[in-house]
Amino acid sequence: MQFSTSQASSDPVKKVGILGHSYVRRLPFTSPLQLPWFEVRKFDSPGAKVSNITQRSEWMRCMEYRPDIVLLVLGGNDINVDTKPYEFSHKIKDLALMIEELTGADCLILSIEPRLQPQDISLGQYNTITRSVNRLLGRMLDSKSRFRGSGLQKEDLGYDGVHFSLEGNQKLKKKLIDICKYFWGINDV
Repeated sequence: MQFSTSQASSDPVKKVGILGHSYVRRLPFTSPLQLPWFEVRKFDSPGAKVSNITQRSEWMRCMEYRPDIVLLVLGGNDINVDTKPYEFSHKIKDLALMIEELTGADCLILSIEPRLQPQDISLGQYNTITRSVNRLLGRMLDSKSRFRGSGLQKEDLGYDGVHFSLEGNQKLKKKLIDICKYFWGINDV
């Protein structure tokens, strides 16, 4: 279904929850963000991993919010020399399925983003594993809706080589909003 901004305003407000690590905290808006099409709330847990997000308070807050869509921004903190791409991509997919089961929401997974200074792993190893995981997730899931790339590049990273610059954060915010609009078929006219 496609609808214009004026049509969307008469519909009940859709809710978007962005769940993840410090990339979510650094998104340049105060939560909740009211848009003509939906409300967006951040559920950020710096240092969060796929392996520990369910034990964090932000997990429960997100589940209680009952969003229509959860954008999952996780994975980069999990990558280390022992990461096996096939197994790890299945862990991410399983987490997304659990979110859908618990909330009734659609869960969209954002690709694991580049880093210039990964911890406890060489840059080459990190990039190889990340590319493999992203490729596997894209094949496993409906790549047009369930798995989305951010389009951000190494040039969008800030001084620490891990987090995005101010401009990179602005691009990420726009991309996340665009993903939701695309998923719901919202035409911005």
